Amino acid sequence: MGQRYYLEQSPGDDVVEIVLEGQEAQHLIKVMRARVGDAVELFDGSGTQWEAEVQEIRRNEATLRVLTSGFISLEPIVQLTIGVALPKGDRQKWAIGKLVELGVHRVVPLITENGVAQPVEKAIERLRRQVVEASKQCGRNHLMEITEPCALPDFLGQPFMQRWIAHPPTGKGLANVAFVSVGALSAESGSVGVAIGPEGGFSVREITDSIVAGWTPLQLGSRILRIETAAMAVAAQLLLGR
Repeated sequence: MGQRYYLEQSPGDDVVEIVLEGQEAQHLIKVMRARVGDAVELFDGSGTQWEAEVQEIRRNEATLRVLTSGFISLEPIVQLTIGVALPKGDRQKWAIGKLVELGVHRVVPLITENGVAQPVEKAIERLRRQVVEASKQCGRNHLMEITEPCALPDFLGQPFMQRWIAHPPTGKGLANVAFVSVGALSAESGSVGVAIGPEGGFSVREITDSIVAGWTPLQLGSRILRIETAAMAVAAQLLLGR
């Protein structure tokens, strides 16, 4: 398999040549120092990939000759959506990359009562670029979706087949709430939603509202996990090997 590059627009089914432009072309030409005849792999985020070779290199673009193409999906049969109050700074980018690798279907940035890193459009666009970079690295042909920011009540109303909300079971006001352990997380197929709160956790009202909405409170062990650790633990439990 050659170095992978992302096509922002699909070139179509019967294409014989593809002109690579923009940031991906710069990476091919300037960073990888590609030569005529080098093998590359292309994908457009929809499941199709193309095997090609470099035919011509110019200053800001390269022409690639298509050798083969086909639809190749590495997606798990469980479509996991993680609603998460994003952590601060570079931890956001790191978390998104790992969730792409694990096969998460969708990430929804949550707006919560105790959230400290409010998701803004510029940051969301950077994270979407990280989805592309992580997909290139791990061989994934479908792009994980990152939605627009969503208030927690709206996320709780989405129609998942199975739904969990992660929270430390020792939180104030939750003595009578029945939590399930991470070992109980299991899904064979279909849509699954998991909500993960901010550093300070969800508020008691948010947990109570989630239970009323049909969500199951989930504990991830006796230690307090960071946001990105909790998201990875849930994704690994539900998706690895599927």
